[in-house]
Amino acid sequence: MTIEELGALGEFVSAIAVVATLAYLAVQVRQNTHSLEAAQRLALSQTYQLRADALQAMTVQAAASPIGTVIVKLTEAGYPQNVDALDALTAEERGRFRLWQIAQQTHWDNMHFQYQQGFLDEEYYRDAFAERVVRLYPTWKALGLTGGRASFFAELERLQQATEASDSRS
Repeated sequence: MTIEELGALGEFVSAIAVVATLAYLAVQVRQNTHSLEAAQRLALSQTYQLRADALQAMTVQAAASPIGTVIVKLTEAGYPQNVDALDALTAEERGRFRLWQIAQQTHWDNMHFQYQQGFLDEEYYRDAFAERVVRLYPTWKALGLTGGRASFFAELERLQQATEASDSRS
């Protein structure tokens, strides 16, 4: 075999090696992508579980604390649909409830931030977030809780206007 023939054979073997390497890398990239997607789904599931656990703990704790009685009193007076129910509270109860609502507002602002960052899916945002904050926003305004992230409050205003427009068409 001549040098030229050996050179041609070497080029042929090299070409096959390049194709095999590219095929191997394509398989590795695909497996890595699947692994990353699975990790993302797991992290999202864990985040939802943490939210559910926190909500459950908060609800159980509220039921056993003075805020539980305040919430029952408000509910009996028509809260959350009727913001005037706040007038049924004593100054101390209103103070406790205001603190509770600061925690609620912080929770929902965090959820809005997560949505903005792409960590909260559209279904949850539309079906849970939007519905709940529209219901809570009038209470927050009545309690003077209107400071915070501008984008969060702009979204609250947008959602409230959309709800009012929808209600007026119904």
